[in-house]
Amino acid sequence: MAENNGNRSENKDNLIHRLAGWIPTHVSVKVIIAVYWLMDKLMFIGKKRRREHRENNLAVLTGADSPMKDGFIENQHSWDRVLLGKTTMAEAGCEIMAVYNALLALGLGKGPELISELIERFEKHGAALHGRIGTSPLELRSYLKKRGIKTKWSHDADRTDPETKVAIVMLYNNRDDLFDMIHTITYTKDETAGFVPHNTWHNKPGYPTLKEAIEGSGLKTKVICIMEII
Repeated sequence: MAENNGNRSENKDNLIHRLAGWIPTHVSVKVIIAVYWLMDKLMFIGKKRRREHRENNLAVLTGADSPMKDGFIENQHSWDRVLLGKTTMAEAGCEIMAVYNALLALGLGKGPELISELIERFEKHGAALHGRIGTSPLELRSYLKKRGIKTKWSHDADRTDPETKVAIVMLYNNRDDLFDMIHTITYTKDETAGFVPHNTWHNKPGYPTLKEAIEGSGLKTKVICIMEII
């Protein structure tokens, strides 16, 4: 009996891993975006918790050992004391960090107050599965629109505009395995250095086009959505 139970458990694990490999290649990115939207709308983070998190986050980010440095956020792994829904910014805060980095690149704000405000805003509208799987990209676009920032939305790096200077990109880290997770990155264009990705494993300049920057990680990434700021 114990051996049979072990076989069933192994078969279940194999099925889960096959499914994790099947989803990125066979499920439309539009469906994935819809799942994020649904997981946001079905899961509510109350006002009291949002306020408590904002107080905590401001205290952490203005403290002596704050993970927040000058310039772009590049160190997500250090944000484990900054709260987001039922998780932390270290675990699932990349979309919010991407918005912050985009605002910084556009000269529209910076600092602990801004990132704390963004976290609270996306806890109210956007945090998918109480933030455990990140933030709905539709809410990122909605926030930018309300700030008067126009975006061009696409799902294909081949369709990016050569004039774009700032873009937010959500992608699979590994198109063959969902367990390698989803990540969201801001790309900014430096007139001399080319495109630079922020808060990722390949923070290096030198990509002449946004398409090459998106594909330049050396990993088997796959785009879910691209928000070019126009």
